[in-house]
Amino acid sequence: MNVAVENKIDELNRALHNVTMMQEQNQSALYRLERKEQSWEEINQNGSYLFDRLLSYWHEDRHMALLFEDNKQEFRQFQQQNKYAIEEEKEQLVADKRSLINKEEAYYYERRKLMMDGEL
Repeated sequence: MNVAVENKIDELNRALHNVTMMQEQNQSALYRLERKEQSWEEINQNGSYLFDRLLSYWHEDRHMALLFEDNKQEFRQFQQQNKYAIEEEKEQLVADKRSLINKEEAYYYERRKLMMDGEL
């Protein structure tokens, strides 16, 4: 195997190492996002429960009931906005994961090809 091929293989090995590190970072980010999503769901459930309880206690006072109902609607809108933001972040991380896998496969293919060509 000549020096140029060995240098190229070393370069590919470094690139593979970098891709592996980025994959680990991506996996950690996905895990953190999953935990964030679970926490968000718990907060949403507790918030909905709280509004329902408040409305059940204040149903006789029309003004307070309307105020709580308005706040509940704002809370639902906030929930939806954050749900969409989490979904978008998740989609981006999954797309990044797929891109890193494709890069890794391309590097491995190129390295195998160089190694086979170097043996000829």
